[in-house]
Amino acid sequence: MVFSQHYLSSKSAIFGWGWAGVDIFFVLSGFLITGILYDSRQKPHRYRDFYIRRTLRIFPLYYTLWLAILLATPIAQWQWNWRWALWPAYVGNYARFLFLHQPGDPYRFVRITFGPLVQGWFKSPMNLYIGHFWSLCVEEQFYLLWPFIVYTVRKREALIKICLGVIILMPLFRWLLSVLVSPQMLRMELFYRSLPTRLDALLIGGLIALCLRGPEQAWLRQWRRWLLVAVAFLFAFTYFIAMDIMHLPFYGSATNWVGIIGFTWIDLFAAALILECIHPGSTLGRVLSLRPLRSLGIVSYGFYVYHDLFHDFYSWFGNRFFPAHAFAVTTISAFLCSIAISAASYKLLEQPFLKLKNRFTDQVHKTPSV
Repeated sequence: MVFSQHYLSSKSAIFGWGWAGVDIFFVLSGFLITGILYDSRQKPHRYRDFYIRRTLRIFPLYYTLWLAILLATPIAQWQWNWRWALWPAYVGNYARFLFLHQPGDPYRFVRITFGPLVQGWFKSPMNLYIGHFWSLCVEEQFYLLWPFIVYTVRKREALIKICLGVIILMPLFRWLLSVLVSPQMLRMELFYRSLPTRLDALLIGGLIALCLRGPEQAWLRQWRRWLLVAVAFLFAFTYFIAMDIMHLPFYGSATNWVGIIGFTWIDLFAAALILECIHPGSTLGRVLSLRPLRSLGIVSYGFYVYHDLFHDFYSWFGNRFFPAHAFAVTTISAFLCSIAISAASYKLLEQPFLKLKNRFTDQVHKTPSV
């Protein structure tokens, strides 16, 4: 979905909703991480095991990429400054908001521009696009917060109340922010890209993980499809009221009403999708378990990291050699190359580190079936 947002949205409005794929990712991540944390809350080395396993999964690819960017400096002649360090520090999602008081393009922190040498080779401005790393920053910030809450509170019922409280209050919090912050910050997707405003997505996933580990599981089993239908209706109804009755402007993920309440409906829909997928005998579960999709899932972290990184190179290739079909060639090249790069990255870089996770086996996710 995110790939379609970056490569296909100019051709069809439906692909412009690809940003919602990040919401599904947040809900799924909250579901998996909360399950791991709750199941290991009594383990003696729970903090050590959790952070070591997360480090082995996330850091090798991410920091190897930044090391490669650093080593490429003599040839690439990157036009950057110290503020790019926000990204390796996992706070780059706030970069576009921190320097609005300074003149210049506010979106300059979502790309790293090549210097004259490379631009001379291609006779075109060339960039590395890193803006999509913002969601990795949100995830990492969540990992620093949520384990301490789960391991301190421990009681399932109390954790459920925390999740429900955040989920219920978050639309009100985002509405309050919409009144207090500048319109420019809202248009630059403040609600979409910051942890405080995305906690409900992560905790909706956490909520269903906790409910599946208690008597609420029976209710979820019985009502999962009705939840799917109800949330889809609520979003459609909200969209109708906002667009056709109130004639509010629409800017995708930067739209006020989407940020205030639309995110919640999308996230609840994602939670219902997860419940349906893990239900025994689910048609959707069987479809998503097909081998090609499972293979893509295995390398999905790398695919996400790499897919938009070389966007300008794919575009240059399509326009340079296939001008009559530049759009199609750009998109196909980006998809196939991203698959190839992420598969190689997984095999050569990520997998050796992932094997080390077996030394910390107290924290393995066990999905309760519904």
